[in-house]
Formats: sequence, structure tokens, C-alpha cells
Amino acid sequence: MDAVLEAEGIVKRYKGQTVLDGVSLEVGRGEAVGLVGPNGAGKTTLIKVSLGLARRDAGRVLLNGLDPWREPGAREGVGVVFERPNLPSSMPVVEFLESAAAVYGSSPSRVDWAIRAVGLEGHEWKAFSELSAGLKQRAAIAHALLGEPRFLVADEPTSNLDPLERREVLRLLARLNREHGLSLLVSSHVIVELLRVATRIYVLTAGRLAARGRPEELFRRARLARLRTSDPSRAAALLRSLGFSAVEDGLGVLVRVEEPLPGFYQALAHLARQGVEVLGVDLVEPGVEEAMAG
Repeated sequence: MDAVLEAEGIVKRYKGQTVLDGVSLEVGRGEAVGLVGPNGAGKTTLIKVSLGLARRDAGRVLLNGLDPWREPGAREGVGVVFERPNLPSSMPVVEFLESAAAVYGSSPSRVDWAIRAVGLEGHEWKAFSELSAGLKQRAAIAHALLGEPRFLVADEPTSNLDPLERREVLRLLARLNREHGLSLLVSSHVIVELLRVATRIYVLTAGRLAARGRPEELFRRARLARLRTSDPSRAAALLRSLGFSAVEDGLGVLVRVEEPLPGFYQALAHLARQGVEVLGVDLVEPGVEEAMAG
């Protein structure tokens, strides 16, 4: 594989704590790769090490064939979008992009192209304070595109967005990969989001690589429900005794709900008979642990 990024055996420690423990990751040219894991799994740290923004304690990184920690030129042709973009609240979008373009040495036509590419037409003269979170993230992507990158890294680009905005931002990233040939590395804590973008997925848990492969290899679609109950621990135990996959997650009990649904409703009735009150049932999108569960 012709790789734009190769990270092998990465170890990173902060204050004596191991944050990354022998993690490897590769992104091929023109490929869209997902990096998924719960908060605190080490996704952002791995991205920073891969870009040469943080020093690794062990392992090897090649970005565009160069070590990004020792050779800043490795980051040429790389655009980055962070979880919470730092944008000037009172400046109109187009003025901000024109100022950035001047720094990059990009032409005004590149600004116009970037605005169209991310779907900001009609919003370009608005100040950032007037934009929704989704439009701000689109503006951050437009900013990353000004330098004509060949590789775009997006760290949790949907974490602060509502469901509609999340879907639109993911569609935008997928389109940039598909239509413009941009290599992509996109991180998220929700695995189903990455199914819409990535052709390969790496799963991080507690600083280690738990799994990697094509989405269809990693994810078996299943319906999940979160039960809010008066006694989550007992509810989980009772559900497991009935043959359900059920775990406490801090917010309630996550249950894998297979067809037919009447069996699940009968299980809820059983909980009530055992004195466990069900306060609510919510369908949820699978996250990493749920998707990887057997």
C-alpha cells in the first residue's frame, strides 16, 4: 500500500501513565480510515503523535515518508480539523478564509472553491457567532482545504453537533474523499458514524488497538436499548439470566435487542415482577464497546 501515514508500535506516556501502548495505524493514499474509541481511549494523542505535534516515547511514524517530529515538512499537504475549532466570533467567514489564504499563499479563487466545496454559500458574510455548530465545522473544514491538502485529518468532527449536522458533516467528508481524492483519517467515539465514511476502521480502547479491519468485518448491526431502571445492577443480572447481552454503562443498562421484539417486552415484564422498576427505554446508536461485543 502506498501510505500517506504509517505509525508503528507507538508508545506515549504522560506523567508516568501509558496513554498509547504499542499502537500501529496506516492510511493509504486516497483511502478513508476511521479511528474509533471511547473518550479517553487515546485517539487525540495518537493523532497528535502522527502529525508530529506530540513526541512519542517509542515507535516509528512516517507522514508523507518523513518523520513529522523531526521534519516539519512532513506536514506539507496535510489539513487538520479539530473537535472544537478556534474561530474568531466577530469576523465574517469569508474575511477569515481570505486572511488564512494569504498566509498559505492561496489564490482568492481557492477561497471561493472552498466555500462551495463545504456548502457555505449564502453564509460566507455571516460572522462565526451567527453560525450553527455544524456551519462552524464546515468553515473549519474550508479553512483546512485552503492549503490544497492531499490528506485531511478530522479529530472528532461531529462530537458537538446535532444528529442532522453530524450526518451532513460526515457526508461532506465522504464526498471530499470520493470526489476529490483526499486521503482521510476521521476519529469518533461512535462507530456507526464511521461506517458512513471509512473503508477501514481501527478501534482503540484504553490506549491499545483492540481491533482493525473493514467495517463489515468489525460491525454486526444490532438494535440496542438503554434501560433506565431503579436498580441497574440487578436489572442487568436478570436480563443476562434470560439470555440477553446486558451491561451497565453508567447511564443505565445497555441491552442488545434481537428480533423478535416480544421477547424483549416479556423480559421487561419479568423485571417488573421481580421488583425492578423500568423508568424508561431508549434506542441508542451502538458505540465501540457495544458494536464490538459478541
